[in-house]
Amino acid sequence: MSAVWLFKPWLPYEIGLFEWSQQCSFVNREELSRARPAPDTFAPADFPTARLELLLEYFCADCFLSNSFVLVSQDLRDAMALGPQNVQYLPVDASLSAPLPRSKNYMIMHVPVSENVADVDQSDYMFRHMPGGSKSVLAVWSIAMRRDASPKHELFRDDFFQKHIFCTDEFAVRVLQRKCTGLRFLDLRYLGREPVHFRTLGGIEEGEWDLVQKQHYSNMVQPM
Repeated sequence: MSAVWLFKPWLPYEIGLFEWSQQCSFVNREELSRARPAPDTFAPADFPTARLELLLEYFCADCFLSNSFVLVSQDLRDAMALGPQNVQYLPVDASLSAPLPRSKNYMIMHVPVSENVADVDQSDYMFRHMPGGSKSVLAVWSIAMRRDASPKHELFRDDFFQKHIFCTDEFAVRVLQRKCTGLRFLDLRYLGREPVHFRTLGGIEEGEWDLVQKQHYSNMVQPM
């Protein structure tokens, strides 16, 4: 089985969460929340245009998260090279944003395709029971893949861990080669804990942010 990674928007360390919450928002976030499509369905043609207000003058990451929506730049969309049967790009009006982020031509990325790849019994997560016998996953520390898992899509959700976006190794390498920023491909064995483990072109690195020195440190743990 080829390696599978978690597709994760990754805010630059130098941007504090409080600053981000003050400088990035959707003007019509309530309208967007009401229209949010389910993880395993395509968004309707009349999905409302997101009105993005991103005021950080220097912000130019190719991927970020806002109001639980994943936004991706034109450069990242070109690097991913996915067809409309695999991913939806929903409209964003960035006219209220600063010039640099406005130039990135962001769109909301919605992944409606799902695969049955996770070994739920071997994964480490917390859930709550929902009406009808279903489970809602609240936190995840590791996700195991089934040995016979063979995803048919390069970017997808899992039937059980539907809130997360997964990708194949080939997909991750293609995006890394284009030097897209603002996202990481996390090792599914080390989620929700420090140091984080993530895919690079050289292999798997572990890294953490030094709060005192205000620097990010990483080192290779598994060449590939």
